[in-house]
Amino acid sequence: MPKGLFYTGTAFCLFLALAAAAGLAQQLRGQVTFVAVHGGAVSTSSAAAWAIVVALLAGMAAAAILLRMAALLAARNLFAAFLAIFCVSGTIVSLAAVVLLQSRMLVAARHVHAPLGAPLVQFHFAAVMMLGYFLSMSFLALRPYFRIQASRFLSATVFFPLPLYLLILLQEMFVTGSPAALPAVTPASAVFFAATALLFFAISVHCIRHRHMFLEMTNLRELLESRLDHGKERVIGRVAYDS
Repeated sequence: MPKGLFYTGTAFCLFLALAAAAGLAQQLRGQVTFVAVHGGAVSTSSAAAWAIVVALLAGMAAAAILLRMAALLAARNLFAAFLAIFCVSGTIVSLAAVVLLQSRMLVAARHVHAPLGAPLVQFHFAAVMMLGYFLSMSFLALRPYFRIQASRFLSATVFFPLPLYLLILLQEMFVTGSPAALPAVTPASAVFFAATALLFFAISVHCIRHRHMFLEMTNLRELLESRLDHGKERVIGRVAYDS
């Protein structure tokens, strides 16, 4: 993995942890909204446009770190690696949908100042829920990697986002559906933001502590093989290789 991409991805993982913590603080105040939407109307400030660009870059950089973890996991659990690649790809597609929708809103708002319509609200809500699902599944699919390379605490924490997401979805469907572009503020959503912030922070710390695994070339034989002796013979299962 290129050094520039690794350090950029690690920095953006820390940035996403801070952003999730800020989202948790907004949830506790009951004022959660998109950066491009204020008071039901679309914002036309340049800060909103830059925030959209930064969000897309942060998602792509963090996805590069997760894909590198999936590549390291492929030697031990190929199914989990493919599932992680699929879920990370779905996360990026969902994020791109939200970013594209908001960018089109900003372009249209410069010509017509109108409140956020009901169809746009529903599109935002569907895209955000899809983003939350794929992000939760990405963490869960990478659990075998965290169980081997990280601490037990981190490997256990990845279980939380998906049940919390399902609880949020059930609350939106059967209890109190949110009329806004984001789910309603509930204890489940607050804990979801807290768990996401904790996971991204732990991932950034893990990347710094084990940066050699991300920067060096992946040697599948070293990941798979168990050395039987200190000679020239190594064995994978029943198949021997001469080094």
